[in-house]
Amino acid sequence: MLDLERLLNVVTVKRRRNLARPIRRRRSAFRDPVICYDFLAMAWLGATRLSHIERHLEGRRDLARALGLPRFCDHTTAHNFLNAFHVTHLRQLDEANARLLRRHGASPSQLAPILDVDLARRVVRRPGRRDRTYQWAVAFCAGEAVAQQLSPQPADSRALVLDVLSLARATLGRRPALVRLVGAARELLRALARQRIRFLATTSWAAALAQGPPLPAAQSWVELDGDARILDLGASPDPARGGPCLRTLLAERPARGPCLPRERVAIVTSLLDLPPQAVLPLAASICQIAAFYGHPRWPLADGKPPSSDPRGLAAYLRLATIAMNVLRLFARQLGAEWTPSRLHARLRAVPWDF
Repeated sequence: MLDLERLLNVVTVKRRRNLARPIRRRRSAFRDPVICYDFLAMAWLGATRLSHIERHLEGRRDLARALGLPRFCDHTTAHNFLNAFHVTHLRQLDEANARLLRRHGASPSQLAPILDVDLARRVVRRPGRRDRTYQWAVAFCAGEAVAQQLSPQPADSRALVLDVLSLARATLGRRPALVRLVGAARELLRALARQRIRFLATTSWAAALAQGPPLPAAQSWVELDGDARILDLGASPDPARGGPCLRTLLAERPARGPCLPRERVAIVTSLLDLPPQAVLPLAASICQIAAFYGHPRWPLADGKPPSSDPRGLAAYLRLATIAMNVLRLFARQLGAEWTPSRLHARLRAVPWDF
C-alpha cells in the first residue's frame, strides 16, 4: 500500500527555515504533500496543462474525494506553488522518488542495471528577451525513471547526461552494466569510454557512416526474425587521439505503418564481442521519454510552460515523473494484462464534463 502523502511529506516549499522573522501564514487546506499529490492526480487524469484545472477538474469534488483529496486546487495555487521552488525542494522531490523506488520499485534490485538515457528539448519564446532553450535528460532502469535533470541553457549535452548518470548511480547504489542512448554525440561516447562504462547508442545511417568505417563493397547482411536484417561493419579506432574502439552496425527493420519505408537505424557500441543477433534487440528496447510518459509532448513541451522559472518547471517535471512511476507500480500489481499505457488510458477516460 502506497502512502503518497507520507512519502511527499519531505517537501517543505511552504515551510521556510532560517528566517530572522518567520512568515506567519494562515493554515491552508493544501499543505505541501497534499498539493504535490494534487499534481500526481492531474497527471493520472490527463490534465497536461494548468488551464485544465479550472475548465475540467476544479468543480469535481466527487472525483477529488475518490482520489483522497479534499478538492482540486485552482490553477493560481498550483502556479504559485511551482514558482516557490528552490534547489533544496527539487532535491526533496528527488529523494521522494528514490524512496518510492527503493520501497516498491524493481530498478534498485537489478544486479546488473541497464540505464536508458533520453533527451528532450524545448525552445520557449520570450517577447523582448532572448529565447530560452530547455534540455531535459531522464535516466530509466527496468521501466522506471530513476533520475532526471533540466538545464535552462544547455551549452553541452555531455555534461547534462553525465550528471544524470551520476544521480542514477547514486539512486541505484551500483555501477550500470550498460548505458543505452538515442542519438548520442561522439564526444559523449568518448566520455563514457574514459569512465569505462559500456554503452550502446542508436543514430542515423548518415551520421554513423560519416564518422565510422566505410560501407564495404561486399555486404554480408545477417537475416533476423521478423523481416529484419543487420550488417556488422566491425570495430574501428576513434579518430580522436587515444580514442576507444567503436563498433558500428547498420540495421533495417519493417516499417511501423503501411505505405512507409523500412526503418533504418545505425548502432554504435563498445560491445565488441556480442553477436549481431543480440545487439539489435538491445537497441530496440531502449526506453524513451515519449513512451514512458504516454504523450508525444507532455510534460515538457505541451502548451504554455507551467512556470516561467526553470526551477518551477523542473519541479513540475519531477512531479510528473513520480506520477508515472506510481502508475507503473500499480500496473505491475494488477497483472500482466494491465500495462501502464492501458491503465493510464482508463484513468484518462474518466468523464470530465459536468
